[in-house]
Amino acid sequence: MPDASQFSRIKGFAFPFAIDAATGGVRAQNDDDKLRANIAHIVLTNVGERIMRRSYGGGVRQLVQDPNDQVLWTLVQHQIGKSVGLLEPRVLLQQVNVSRGDDGASVLIDIRYIVRRTQAVRSLSIPVAFVGYGP
Repeated sequence: MPDASQFSRIKGFAFPFAIDAATGGVRAQNDDDKLRANIAHIVLTNVGERIMRRSYGGGVRQLVQDPNDQVLWTLVQHQIGKSVGLLEPRVLLQQVNVSRGDDGASVLIDIRYIVRRTQAVRSLSIPVAFVGYGP
């Protein structure tokens, strides 16, 4: 019989989706890795992209034509805060920073959050390519 701690574990398909070469089955992720993947998935999914969950997603990729400037970064920061706060209740967002990537055509999204179950502080960096022009 499994112990009680296993019922609070997080487990699911890996993101991005992949086949496990060792087992031939779908690759899985657990706990912190799965939460990190869920947050990245929320950020990179367009609002309306999921047929059965039209409100799911961060909407960040819908802004790819916008200029890569402070206005875009503030908008992305707001979108991520709103979407992750609503769609991933197992984390508490602490900070979202958005800045221009080294190549000038992308943004770097740094997210700091607390895992509610363990109170562990975690962080995640997600680069997103944008084609908008710089300032």
